[in-house]
Amino acid sequence: MKKDAYINVRVDEKTKSDVDEILIDLGINMSTAIDIYLNQILLNQGLPFEVKKPKKEITDKAKELAEAINLTGGKAYPKKFKKIISLYSKGDIDYEVALYAIKREFINV
Repeated sequence: MKKDAYINVRVDEKTKSDVDEILIDLGINMSTAIDIYLNQILLNQGLPFEVKKPKKEITDKAKELAEAINLTGGKAYPKKFKKIISLYSKGDIDYEVALYAIKREFINV
């Protein structure tokens, strides 16, 4: 098929760089990756993956745990707590496990 149309897209430089590295490992360039993506949209008659807003309960759970972290001293929590909050908000760990992990991290901070 003759390629005679252009797409110009502005993206974050770091994202582009990170994706370029992955594509190099896969042995394809950005143009080929975008072509594959567009063909997948055609085949699926939509995006080839699910796109939706996070469930309100996940957002509420993350907020609840973040508030609990702040009760431990009112300090801004370290970046490593984002993983714990994420696991809890998705339901991968329960509240008690999350608080236990956070307390252990506070001891090591």
